Amino acid sequence: MIQNFTSFNMNLVTREQMTQTEKLSEKFSNEVGVDLNNQFENQVYGTIMGLIESLENRLIDNETKVDYATHVFAKALDEMVDYLESPRLLN
Repeated sequence: MIQNFTSFNMNLVTREQMTQTEKLSEKFSNEVGVDLNNQFENQVYGTIMGLIESLENRLIDNETKVDYATHVFAKALDEMVDYLESPRLLN
């Protein structure tokens, strides 16, 4: 019984020490499911790394690279929102 109580307290402390990003990641993982969450995060991460690698040898400053990447992902998010908000025909 004492061991379980100690484990609970350790988890509670860990939860309190989580960053906002870690808390959101845990929240969305619970809401959409662990497998889908991991698949989606891995695909997005892979895309980001590909973009970073493609920009790495360009003769532009880092600030421009960050601005460009931000623009590309903001545009993609806008398109996703438009898609999710558009009416669809039901079969």
